[in-house]
Amino acid sequence: MDAGKVVVGVFSAAIFSLTAYNFRYEIGDVLHFNRHEIAAEITLDNRCEFRDSVFVVRDQDTGDFARFYGRHAVLKTTERNRVRLEFDPNYKGVEFFGTEFPASKEMTLIADCKSSRKFVFF
Repeated sequence: MDAGKVVVGVFSAAIFSLTAYNFRYEIGDVLHFNRHEIAAEITLDNRCEFRDSVFVVRDQDTGDFARFYGRHAVLKTTERNRVRLEFDPNYKGVEFFGTEFPASKEMTLIADCKSSRKFVFF
């Protein structure tokens, strides 16, 4: 086999794998036709210096949010809607930038303020 074809094949496989990983949630959305209303039970793994009560989980599609009580929150949403960890809207002048994830019945969200720049003070 020609070495050029092997290199192109390996390169193509690597690009395909990275693209599939990057769009894994969108691919999952395409494969799930029927989305049901759920009460997502979310556990907070707080690795920040902030109390658990300063965080909320927000449904990015509807804007609804739920507060954490004792490391747990329940958010009424639709399966696979994107949810994100944020600071409670009562805290003005600071924002927390969490990663969006598709909602499921049970999930754990990690608040890690040390791994990268996740919050900004105004």
